[in-house]
Amino acid sequence: MLACRSEPDDVSVFDVQAETNAPNRIEFHGNESRWEALFYLGFGGFLVALLVSKGGWTAIIGGTIFGSLFLLLAFGKAFGDLDHSVHLAFDEEGLTAPYAFAKKVPWDAVQSYSFDTAGDAPAVLIHLVEPARFEPKVSNPLKTWLVTWYGCNLPLQGVACSYEAIEDAFRRFAPQVRKV
Repeated sequence: MLACRSEPDDVSVFDVQAETNAPNRIEFHGNESRWEALFYLGFGGFLVALLVSKGGWTAIIGGTIFGSLFLLLAFGKAFGDLDHSVHLAFDEEGLTAPYAFAKKVPWDAVQSYSFDTAGDAPAVLIHLVEPARFEPKVSNPLKTWLVTWYGCNLPLQGVACSYEAIEDAFRRFAPQVRKV
């Protein structure tokens, strides 16, 4: 027996206000930070200190090579531009995934979505009807068949969002798309 929850026929003022204050677009941006620079600086400093304690040519050559390498990495991460670009966006027309597709994906082309937590990085899997029609952007040719076959796999390790936020966005803009 299936249980069904029906919505009440009367709509309160608070429901109308919540609906009118709802955003027309939800975007999920990158969340890079400067902490990685501190890691490189600390790890590089530890290696240089270890090599210098050994003395001799090992200290001179190793300290110079590793010290300059990790110092360059730390400065690059500390003073470089952080990635706060849009990785995933939802609106009434469809789904935008700029790193996966060149074109916006309309909601009628999205079959389902799921979350992949088993791999090394959490990801959202979006299953599409004819994904090749939206011009997939694939840098690795071995992964092309996966994208053109089922849709896209968007890694979430560098994106400022949670699974619940993505589910809320699907419920808000595409309640007909099912989660598998």
